[in-house]
Amino acid sequence: MPGFRLTLRSIGAALLMGCFFAGSAHTEEAREPANPIPAPALAREPGVVLAPERQRLAGIETRRLEAVAYQPETRSLGHIVDIQPLLELRSRYRTAQAEAKITDAAHQLARKNRDRLASLHSEAIVATRELIHAESQLAADEARALTARQHVRELQEEGLQVWGAELFAAAVAGDSRLFEDLLQRRRVLILVTLHHDQSLLEETRRVMVAREGDRQAAQPAELISAAPKTDDIVQGETWFFHTDARKLRTGMRIEAWIPAAAEKLSGVVIPRSALIWHEGRSWVYLQADAGRFFRRPVDVRGDYGDAWFVSEGLSGGESVVVRGAQLLLSEELRAAIPEEDD
Repeated sequence: MPGFRLTLRSIGAALLMGCFFAGSAHTEEAREPANPIPAPALAREPGVVLAPERQRLAGIETRRLEAVAYQPETRSLGHIVDIQPLLELRSRYRTAQAEAKITDAAHQLARKNRDRLASLHSEAIVATRELIHAESQLAADEARALTARQHVRELQEEGLQVWGAELFAAAVAGDSRLFEDLLQRRRVLILVTLHHDQSLLEETRRVMVAREGDRQAAQPAELISAAPKTDDIVQGETWFFHTDARKLRTGMRIEAWIPAAAEKLSGVVIPRSALIWHEGRSWVYLQADAGRFFRRPVDVRGDYGDAWFVSEGLSGGESVVVRGAQLLLSEELRAAIPEEDD
């Protein structure tokens, strides 16, 4: 019997050692992907092994990241401005200008007539009443000319208060390419309102605008000038821009992306579906090889339309999971739970 017990112990020890080496071999094999990420990164990041067939059934999809240059931006609101009031102001201004020219001409003529009659009156050729009538006419024409010029100045002041110097000057110049494009609906006028804590950088001459918050479909808008009036609710800076009309219509609300820094950042863009939350922070899953995935923490730096910009932690060329990341997280957490027998 002692010999029999020794034999059983020997067999048990042999089986235990066999299982240990078999498990070690499996672990080592799983740590050597066909297309490896650098070893230090693998050592730090939790991983999930999922057979290709299970990936297909689970709908796992990946996308290769591309390096991009990103301009840090803040998002603001704006709308397409109706320029009809500006057209009406331009019409009134031009009418006032014409009236001022007419009254000035009448004033000059009345002055010449008064001077001529004064000379003749000094030689006793014309009666005093004719000279008095000429002087009265001169005073009346001078008053009308002064009033007409004052009306022109008032319309200029109205234009400055409502539209700003640059836009009003373009409207009344008569040879402005910008205003002609606005009239022909080749371009539209945009009023952008910044948040109360935002400010347009001094070097900013262009912003990006789009409908429905689609940053990928945004188009450039060129700066005209500061707008004199702020929004009653937002109470932030207001600026006039112009952009290609395309599918934009008067009264439409748009979103504007305003440069927040002069220099661009380097990084990658990840789809929103790639981001998951766990333990109070954001993560993505990267594919190391055909059946192996690793979770990596990321810090989102900015909104990129329907995607996120990340400046650190990810590199161009890496494959990120864009569909099924939550499933991989569940699989990883499930594998971390010990069996009851363990």
